[in-house]
Amino acid sequence: MKLKSIIISSLFASSLVYAQSGSSLFNNYCSSCHAEVIGVNETGGDITNIYEAPYVKDIIKTLKKETKNETEFISFIKDYINMPSKRKSLYSKKALKEFGLMPSLNGVLSDDESTRLAKYLYSDYGKDKTIKNNTNNVIEKKDSLFTTYCSGCHTEVLGVNETGGVITNIYGAPYIKDVVRNLKRETKTKAEFISFIKDYINMPTKRKSLYSKKAVKKFGLMPSLSGVLTDKESSKLANDLYKNY
Repeated sequence: MKLKSIIISSLFASSLVYAQSGSSLFNNYCSSCHAEVIGVNETGGDITNIYEAPYVKDIIKTLKKETKNETEFISFIKDYINMPSKRKSLYSKKALKEFGLMPSLNGVLSDDESTRLAKYLYSDYGKDKTIKNNTNNVIEKKDSLFTTYCSGCHTEVLGVNETGGVITNIYGAPYIKDVVRNLKRETKTKAEFISFIKDYINMPTKRKSLYSKKAVKKFGLMPSLSGVLTDKESSKLANDLYKNY
């Protein structure tokens, strides 16, 4: 009898482990539209993120203003995700025209799961211990040539992408540490590394690129630095990249 009780307890514990958390439910069913950045908008000196649907933090803040308590908040979320309609929407007709109505999750989530998701949004969104900030801390270095001619695209963050509980940066071109790491794999020696950098920054082409056609299409080719840097300066820049990154 004691053994039977232990087995039942173990099975019950296992079912709890396999039940999706509110965070997992959000990541699986909501984040791709409400948290994942699909682009950036640079207007008047301000850079803002572009999403497929209203950003989740804005939804939470707006809905908390519109509801009196947690119970009302949870009730609204559960009702809306099962039967979304223009009449219920927190947003204007203009926003609805831009984003469209979200697809219904009716039959996709159980009542318990939709409750768990709504509670997570009310109390715990953004507090997950599992969320890791993958932003790269750019160390100020003395390689002023890189800072002057390259950092604007290869290290300055244009926006962030929040997917699956992980926050990553969006840059105007492949991140410099990734470029250096890839090139060190492709070249046998420091001399070959420096030679590639000098040749590429003076005459960038798709054929020479370390990245796929998709990446080249996304970022475009970098502008040539031919005539901008002297041979000595381009050698120093390449050497600094090899040594510092």
